[in-house]
Amino acid sequence: MKKPVKCAVVSLGCPKNLVDSEGMLGWLAQNGFALTTDLERADVIVVNTCGFLKAAVDENLQELKRLAKLKKQGKCKGLIAVGCLVSRFPELVKQVVPEVDACLGVGEYHRVPELAAQLTGFPLSVPKSLGESPCAPRIISTPHWYAYLKIAEGCDRTCTFCVIPAIRGKQKSRPIEGLVAEAKELVGQGVKELILIAQDTTRYGVDLYGKPMLPELVSRLARIDGLKWLRLLYCYPTAVSDRLIEVMASHETVARYIDIPFQHSHPDILRAMGRGGDDELFSRLIEKLRAAMPDIAIRTTFIVGFPGETERHFEHLLNFVREMKFDRLGVFAFSPEPGTPAFHLPNQVPNEVTRERYHLLLAVQREISLQRNRTFVGRTLEVVFERWDPRTGVYEARSQYEAPEIDGVVKVKGWMNDGLVGKFANVRVIKALPYDLIAKFAVERRRKNDRQFELRATDRV
Repeated sequence: MKKPVKCAVVSLGCPKNLVDSEGMLGWLAQNGFALTTDLERADVIVVNTCGFLKAAVDENLQELKRLAKLKKQGKCKGLIAVGCLVSRFPELVKQVVPEVDACLGVGEYHRVPELAAQLTGFPLSVPKSLGESPCAPRIISTPHWYAYLKIAEGCDRTCTFCVIPAIRGKQKSRPIEGLVAEAKELVGQGVKELILIAQDTTRYGVDLYGKPMLPELVSRLARIDGLKWLRLLYCYPTAVSDRLIEVMASHETVARYIDIPFQHSHPDILRAMGRGGDDELFSRLIEKLRAAMPDIAIRTTFIVGFPGETERHFEHLLNFVREMKFDRLGVFAFSPEPGTPAFHLPNQVPNEVTRERYHLLLAVQREISLQRNRTFVGRTLEVVFERWDPRTGVYEARSQYEAPEIDGVVKVKGWMNDGLVGKFANVRVIKALPYDLIAKFAVERRRKNDRQFELRATDRV
């Protein structure tokens, strides 16, 4: 009997890329390929690339070169590069990594099984494509208790620093019915947390329905039986409507968490960025969110060193951050990307100044994060256990106030129990760190002469 052709998919970049990679895994499996995570044993390696920033371009090219060594060693028959980097710089990929057998840009993922078959001689008579099926059998690569739900592709915004619209095109929303069907399918598979993603989630539905429909989508998804947390990422600040806030506040299933990339606070820099709003509008929005949901965790990102940013502009940003006291904050050093209007703007900020501002803003936020985390000490939180760390002897968990991969964790002291991973339970916070919380089990009963314990009340899948 002929050995099955083994394919591996390496996903680089953002969660939106990850969803595309999971679709490719589904396509490959549906067409009869065996899947593997062992790159040393893969016959074909598919690399889903990121090309958003120069740093990402460099890192992705290095990863492709590393994987190309497996092909040189005869350990794989085909290396396929797909995604954003290929769409943006196809010739660069071929020049730097000539071992790549095929390049597929954004929108060509459905061709992966066909190319894998050509490279290996696998008999693929009629390629099966998942297309836009709302219940496409994505193969989830995240831990089984959470999954990303991509509600739209592309972007209609004209931010002067961003290449995404050039790579992925205008926004294309998925119909509500299809998203609800896929969400129910995922929850039926055991997913407890759904994370809504798009380049701009708040503009969801404008292209399909003529108006923003995120509130209606959130309302439908929040009522799915068996779903515990529904989380919103990538919300454009001027599009977070009163209606969306009302819907979020009215459903316990919606995590008390929102990600709003403000990017800056000073009107001069926001205009240069092609962004809407200003610090006063942003302040009112944050006030509304906290009034409707007092315990909401607000995450944001800022860009420092944007062309024309003076010390006065940066000081304005520092003061804004101090006043707003964001729960979570990420900082990007401006990267001049070819093909964007910001690449040609005058008054580029020297790299050393940008790096200084980057570290200063993070230092200010570190103190704010510690202050915010201290408000949790003594409180009981429901968390999902994600892994046991044998080095430290604690579980790493998350509450509704932390998103996976990008935020801190809740470190729970206790005895090892493999059965807890992926389950929810109550813990009591006993200490705050700048980015993490330390907790212990809220209900714990140790038996004499051994290390077993029993969780009650909320110990459930």
